[in-house]
Amino acid sequence: MPPVDSSAENWPAVEEFLRARGAAETHHPGGTLLDHLIRVARLLGEWGADPDLRAAGLCHAVYGTDGFAQALADTSERALLVELIGERAEAWVHLYASCDRGVVHPRLGSGRPVLFRDRFTGRDHLLPGPDARAFLEVTAANELDVLTHNAELADRHGPALHRLFTASRDLLSTAAWDACVRTLGRYAPDAGPAIRITALDHLVLTVADLDRTIDFYKRVLGMRPVTFGDGRHALSFGTSKINLHRADHELLPHATRPTPGSADLCLLTGTPHDQILAALAANGVPVEEGPVPRTGARGPITSTYLRDPDGNLIEISTYDEEDHPRP
Repeated sequence: MPPVDSSAENWPAVEEFLRARGAAETHHPGGTLLDHLIRVARLLGEWGADPDLRAAGLCHAVYGTDGFAQALADTSERALLVELIGERAEAWVHLYASCDRGVVHPRLGSGRPVLFRDRFTGRDHLLPGPDARAFLEVTAANELDVLTHNAELADRHGPALHRLFTASRDLLSTAAWDACVRTLGRYAPDAGPAIRITALDHLVLTVADLDRTIDFYKRVLGMRPVTFGDGRHALSFGTSKINLHRADHELLPHATRPTPGSADLCLLTGTPHDQILAALAANGVPVEEGPVPRTGARGPITSTYLRDPDGNLIEISTYDEEDHPRP
C-alpha cells in the first residue's frame, strides 16, 4: 500500500515503524490494523486536517486504546514516536490512547471545556479547545472507518456513536460532521413528532352577527350558548366548543384572514339522518347535499351538508358503525 502522503517525507518511515511493530499482521475490520491506520489518516486529510493531525491519525492506536487493547509500543517509548511524527502529533496520539471512553464520551455533551479522564492515571483534567477538536476528529475518523468495514459493529454501536457525535458536533469540522451524518444518519433515534395532538378542544368562527349565529346553532344544532371571560361568547357541544369572534372586532391573536363564511366544519352526531333531514326542514334550513358517504378520521361516515347564517359549510356526520351496529 502506498504512503499516506508522499509529500510528507517522514511518513514512509512511520509506516515502516508500524509494520515493524506488527500492524500489518494484526487483524482489524477492513483488513489489517495498518490498513485501518492508513485509511484513518487519509480520511482526516480529506476533511482538511493538517499534517500533524493526519500523523496522529496514522499512529492513533500505537499505545493501544480503550477499545483496542493491543498496543504497538509502550508509553515508555514516547520519545521514539516524537522523533518520528513530532511532539504535537505524538501528544494527540497519547491523548487518544489515554481516553477513558466510559467517562469521557458522556461528558462530551455536557459542557465546554471538556473534562477528560486519563485511563492511565485515573486523573481528570480539562482539555484545551485545540486538543478537544483534534481528539474528536480522530475519534470520528476511527469510528467511521470501523463501522464502514463491519456491519455487525455498525448495528451494535451506531446509535451510541450517533448520539456521541451529535452531542459533540461543535468540536467537529464541517467535513467530519457531514461524514458522520452520511454514515450514522440511519441510526438517528426515531422519536416521532415532539407534539402529538389527541383531540380538538375548540375552534373559532368569525361571524357577522353574534345573536343570529348563536340562535342558529342553538335552535338547529342543539348547541348550548355560553359566556366566558370578559363577555366573550361560545357554543358548547359534547366535550368541545366554538368560540365566536365578531367580524372587525376579533381578539388577538387571531387567524391571518378572519372572514365570515370561510369555515368548513364536520360535526358528529348520533342522530339518524332521516331525523336530521326532518329537523332541518322544520327549521327552514336547506340541505346543501346528502346524506352521502364520506371518510372521517376513524373510517366511513355518512354526511349531510348545510350552511350557517354566514355561509360556513356545516357537515353533520354519523359513523356507519353507529348507524348500523354490529350484532
